[in-house]
Amino acid sequence: MVITEEKIDIIFSRLLTYVEKKFKSFLCRESLFQIKDLLTQTLKDKSRLKSFEEIGLFFAESDVIFVEAISLFDFLRKNFIAHLPNNVDLREAKRIERLFEDIVNSFSKGYVESFTKRKINDLTFLENHIIPNEMIYQLSKPLKSHINYFKSLLYSIITDEEFNSIDHKSCEFGVWLKGEGKQLIEEEIIYKNIRFIHKNFHNLIEISQSYKNQGFYKELFFILNEIENLLLQIINNFSYLNTKLLAYEFSKDPLTGVLTRRGFNLILQKHFEISELTGLPISIIIADIDFFKKINDTYGHLAGDEALKHFVKIIKQNLRKSDYVFRFGGEEFIILLPNTSLEEAVAIAEKIRESLENTPLLYNGKKIKITASFGVKEVNPTE
Repeated sequence: MVITEEKIDIIFSRLLTYVEKKFKSFLCRESLFQIKDLLTQTLKDKSRLKSFEEIGLFFAESDVIFVEAISLFDFLRKNFIAHLPNNVDLREAKRIERLFEDIVNSFSKGYVESFTKRKINDLTFLENHIIPNEMIYQLSKPLKSHINYFKSLLYSIITDEEFNSIDHKSCEFGVWLKGEGKQLIEEEIIYKNIRFIHKNFHNLIEISQSYKNQGFYKELFFILNEIENLLLQIINNFSYLNTKLLAYEFSKDPLTGVLTRRGFNLILQKHFEISELTGLPISIIIADIDFFKKINDTYGHLAGDEALKHFVKIIKQNLRKSDYVFRFGGEEFIILLPNTSLEEAVAIAEKIRESLENTPLLYNGKKIKITASFGVKEVNPTE
């Protein structure tokens, strides 16, 4: 062995410092010593490479972030090459490079196996419990077909069973999207977005097959994450459509046309479930017209009604199609903002406030200035 045990001790001493400073994941010293022993053995006997699969499994089950784990081996690779003697044959440096590539691939194979099993369990729970209980049949059926398609790919990775990919136009979801889905999805931007995500989903499935067949497990891990993210985007879009369709079942406020408080809790709960799946934030704005009683007393109740409708019009002008407005009381409204952080929600509230202040209500030839007060909060599903 060209690198002495003394130098390996120095390298791993530096690795301990590197992990303590850089890692967000918890990694015990025993795990690093295990890597050290196995690496020392592998430098002498390449047949020990396969044992890194077990370390990959352990790291995945211990929730060590994959990118951090890979950076650990990259740190070792650079330090091992840096500690080679100056007169060493160039071929030895290349051998070390190739050895670490093989180590990373073996580690990644074990990590991918554990990751894949976990994702199969997550998708099965989603398919059997969340979707059928929370989503209307017209949406749940095509969505479940694609969850099954992704699960079939994952099963093929851990079992080496054959996986037959399907063209995005021919799969059950694609056929639905061209027919019933096109009729059901009224918003063109949502429809085009789902089509785009769906096509990319199939393209990445094919790439993942290629990586698996070539044994490129590090690359396979990253592509599986991308596929999962695309599937979550499809679920997110479908949950939005589902909530919109369900919202039609609730009576709307006859004066302003916005949703009533009866639908608030159910719609909020639906978006909590989406947030838990996607990790995207949800915010709400509570808005109350200032001195509303004074408007009624000064100009009459019909003017008060017009003030409410005027306020709602200003609110909607500053929202996206995916946002919701609920009338909670006389002059009190709640705005639900999916996929919106607190900072973004504050900016939206400020836009509404400014628009309202700069746009007086015209009533019977008079300009009635209306202002409102706002409270903003990013809500957490666990609260």
